[in-house]
Amino acid sequence: MKNPLRAAGALWRTFGASGVRRRATFELRKRFARLESGPPATPQRVLDHAPPDRWPFRPNVRRLAHAASRGDAITRADRVLAGEYEAYRSTWRPLPATPDEWNVDPETGYRYELAAPWFRIPHSAGGADIKDAWEPGRFAWAYDLARGWMLTRNDRYAQAFWIALERFRSGCPPYRGVQWACGQETAIRALALLWCEEALADAPATTPARQAMLREMLYWSGFRIADALDYAVSQRNNHGISECTGLLAIGGRFRGVDDVADEWWRDGRRALELQIHDQFGRDGWYGQHSFTYLRVALDQLVHAERTLRHTGDGLSAPAAERVRAAVRLLGTVIDEDTGDVPNHGANDGAFVLPLTTRAFRDFRPSLTAAAATFHTALPLAVRPDVETLAWLDADPPPSAEGERPRVVVGESGWVDARVEGARIFARAGAYRSRPSHIDTMHVDIWIDGAPVAVDAGTYRYVGPWSRALADERAHNTVAIDGWPMAERGPRFLWLRWPRGAIASFRDDGDLVTIEMLNESWRDAGIEHRRTCRLTHDGVTVLDEVSLAPGATARVGVHWLLDGGREHAIVLASVPADVEVHRGDEQSPHGWIADSYAVRRPATSVRLTTRDAATRVRFVSGFGSARGDAYLQSVLARGIDATPGLASAARGGNR
Repeated sequence: MKNPLRAAGALWRTFGASGVRRRATFELRKRFARLESGPPATPQRVLDHAPPDRWPFRPNVRRLAHAASRGDAITRADRVLAGEYEAYRSTWRPLPATPDEWNVDPETGYRYELAAPWFRIPHSAGGADIKDAWEPGRFAWAYDLARGWMLTRNDRYAQAFWIALERFRSGCPPYRGVQWACGQETAIRALALLWCEEALADAPATTPARQAMLREMLYWSGFRIADALDYAVSQRNNHGISECTGLLAIGGRFRGVDDVADEWWRDGRRALELQIHDQFGRDGWYGQHSFTYLRVALDQLVHAERTLRHTGDGLSAPAAERVRAAVRLLGTVIDEDTGDVPNHGANDGAFVLPLTTRAFRDFRPSLTAAAATFHTALPLAVRPDVETLAWLDADPPPSAEGERPRVVVGESGWVDARVEGARIFARAGAYRSRPSHIDTMHVDIWIDGAPVAVDAGTYRYVGPWSRALADERAHNTVAIDGWPMAERGPRFLWLRWPRGAIASFRDDGDLVTIEMLNESWRDAGIEHRRTCRLTHDGVTVLDEVSLAPGATARVGVHWLLDGGREHAIVLASVPADVEVHRGDEQSPHGWIADSYAVRRPATSVRLTTRDAATRVRFVSGFGSARGDAYLQSVLARGIDATPGLASAARGGNR
C-alpha cells in the first residue's frame, strides 16, 4: 500500500473506533493462541435443566397441524429421512452420513483438519468454498424433521434427528475443525437446537441422555460465541447480530442455572442494542445493503426479542423502532403475490428461521414473523404466513389501513415506485458502512409483474464471481473507463466509497418521474444524472454523463435482462459498441443467482461509446410484453427527440 495513511483512514471508517479496538484485540489473541481451544466441563445442573415455562422456542403443535402444508412438509421430512438436505434452500444434497463427512467439503472433497483449533481453520483452501461445509452444519434440515414429527407423530423423524446430532458431535469435537470455525454458524445451529429441544421433547427417540447431549452442545456454543464476540461485533454486519442473538438465547436458556449464562445474557443484550443502532438506518435500510441479509438480521432479531420478552424485558424503544422501520421497508418492496423482493446486494443463500415450507425467494414468512413480533402492520395485500405464526404461537400482525403509496423514498437513498404494470426499485444513497457491491444508481425494473431488468445475485464468494459484483459494470448502471465509482484498498477495504442521491420524484398521475444523481465522481468534475419515467405501459431510463472540461473517456451503460421475457431497447447519442453475454461459463456476466451456488442464464447487454467522449446520453426503454408499441415510441422519440442517434441495442423475443 503506497499510502498507509489512506489505508488507516479506510480501516477507521470501515470499523469505527470501537471496531478497530475489538478487531485488534481479537487478532492479537488469535496470533498468540490466546483463544479458547476447548470448553470447560459442563455442570450436571446444566445437563439436567429442562426448558423454562412458556419458553419462546416451543411451537404450538395444534396450530401447526392446521397451518402447515402437510404434503409439502412430509415430502421435505422424508427427503431428510432418506439422507438429504436442501442447501441454500435451493439444491438437495446428501446430508453427512458419517462423523467424518462433517469435515469434508461436499463439492471438492477437501478435508478440513479435525484436530486443528477453530481459529486455525483456513477459510479459503484447496479450492473449497467453506460455506458448502458450513451449510449442513446450520441444521436447517432439523426443522424439516421436527415438523415431520409434530405433524405425523412418526418417531422415525425424531430418531433421524438424534442420530444426525450424535454423528455431528462425534465428528466435530467442541472448538475443533470446520464446524466450530465461525461464531455465526455456531449461533445459527444453536437456535435450531433450541427449537428441536422443544419440538421433539415428547418423541420416544428423545431420551434423557440425548437431551443432556443437546444441552451440553448449547453450553459449549455459548462459550464459543462469547470467546470471540469482539470479532463478530467489529464486523458491523450480520455476524454481530447473529452472535449477539445466539449468546442472548443460550444465556436465556440457562439463566439462573449457571452464572456464566447470566453473563452471556447481559453481554448479548448490551451488544445487540449497539449493533441495531449501528446497522439499521432510521428508514430501516440495513447496513449490508442487501435484502437477503436484512432478512437474516430480522429473523435473528425475532429470536432475540422473544427471548428478552420471556424475561420481562425487550429491546429499547429506539432500537425497536429501527427494527419496525426495517419491517415496513421490507413490506414496501415485497411482491404481494409471490413474496419475492429485489435480488439487491449480497445473497449468500441464508435462511436462518425456516419455520415454513415456502421457497427461498418468498420473504412473506420472515416478514410475518418480524411484523408479529414487533407489532408492525403488514401491507394490505400481503397475507401473513400461518405456519410461521404457529411455530411462534403468535397472533397475526395487523394489516395496514390503506394502499401503499405509488412512490416510496427512503432517506438512505432507495426508492420503490409502481404505476399499474410498471415498477422500479433503485438505490442511490450515501454509505454509512462499507459496500460489498458497487451499484450506485442501480435500477431493477418489472413490467406486468415480471422481472425484466434485475441484479445478478451473488452465486459464489470464490472464483470469478467473488469480486465481479464489487464492480459497477456488473450492475444496471453507468460505468466510465478509468474512473471507477469506488477505489479498492488492501483486502476488503475501500479507500473511496461510492455515493449518490435521490434528487427528486414526482407523481403526475399518468407519469411518475424519479431523478437520481451519481456523486461518486463529483470530485473529478464528472456529472451523471439518471432520470426514470414510469407509465402504465413501460419504463424509460435516461442517463446523461458529462465529463470535466477537456476530459474524455469511454462511457457505457449495462442492463441484465431476465429470462426470455425481456422487451428492451438501449440507444446512445454517439457511436457505440454492443457487448452481449448469456450463460457464458467463462464470464461472471450473463447469469442470475436466485440463491447461493445456483445460477441460470440471463442476457447481459452493455452499450459502450466507441470512442472517448466528453458528453454522452443513453436512453433505455422497457416495454410491456403485450407488444412493441411502447418501444417503438421510444425509438421514434430518440433521446429526448435529439437527432442523430448512432447506436442501439435490443433485447427480447423478436
